[in-house]
Amino acid sequence: MSRFRWVSISKSMRGVFPGLFASVAFLAGQNFKVDDIKVVGDLTYGQTSAPVECSSVPSYCAFVFNGQGDDRIEVNVSSVDGKAFVAIADGTLAELTSGTNQVVFSLPRRGPDAEAYYIVFRDRESKPRRFVVALKKLAK
Repeated sequence: MSRFRWVSISKSMRGVFPGLFASVAFLAGQNFKVDDIKVVGDLTYGQTSAPVECSSVPSYCAFVFNGQGDDRIEVNVSSVDGKAFVAIADGTLAELTSGTNQVVFSLPRRGPDAEAYYIVFRDRESKPRRFVVALKKLAK
């Protein structure tokens, strides 16, 4: 099948199955590699970290936290010097959502037990920076 034909079919399908394409886009999020992440601590809901130095090696820093399915959370990552890439990843380090400086997200329901999640962050330009990370649980 030619590339042009695939693109034409793809465009026509978007109108018919928008939910399917949204699901594919969601599943296409990156998987972080264990070697690319330095876990710098853990946070609980309502907690703000002390300033954390995040260098360019490894590529990302992360805090771990426990959450229940359907918990609605807000994460703010701030730096005096620049903008932060921030993502929420599940226990397998699969990216669930990402943004710049802030994400608001409802954790997926996968069962009755709490699960470990990661707040993964770095400077948008991969420069060494100091960051402060805040984790809040929002009302549903």
